[in-house]
Amino acid sequence: MNRHRQTCSITQRQKGVALVVSLILLTVITLLSLTAMRSANLDTKIAVNHQHKQFAFHEGAENALNRLLVADITTVKAPGTLNGAPVTNTNWFQETNVSNNVSVSADLTMDMTEISKQYKFSGYPLNVVTFVFTADAYGRVDGANNKVHNRMEVALIRE
Repeated sequence: MNRHRQTCSITQRQKGVALVVSLILLTVITLLSLTAMRSANLDTKIAVNHQHKQFAFHEGAENALNRLLVADITTVKAPGTLNGAPVTNTNWFQETNVSNNVSVSADLTMDMTEISKQYKFSGYPLNVVTFVFTADAYGRVDGANNKVHNRMEVALIRE
């Protein structure tokens, strides 16, 4: 009979412990799940931001400089004097629906840095007037806060 009392008292003391332990475990698992979801959401935002930055650079800034290389010089707004204020060509390059329906654009800023009558190309002097510009392209993904900068030196040769 003594053993029966010990078994009953142990059993009576354990009533509800399983419920409390399972609630604690459920709370811990819920907190871990919320933390994992927040981390995944942050990783997704980082990946999208990086992708937009790549679009702004490759599709915006680089294409703006490529367009400058093939452009008719009369369509480019550029400073007419040495060390004058840089001139910005707003929305010099625009492209819509690049990938995932994003649009990119770029501004082009021209700054005259040198005028030379004795400029050398590939080591050979030419008797021409050469205007050297620094071209800065500022690419961006429209509707996002991603901006990039790309720079190139451009020489305009006039006889």
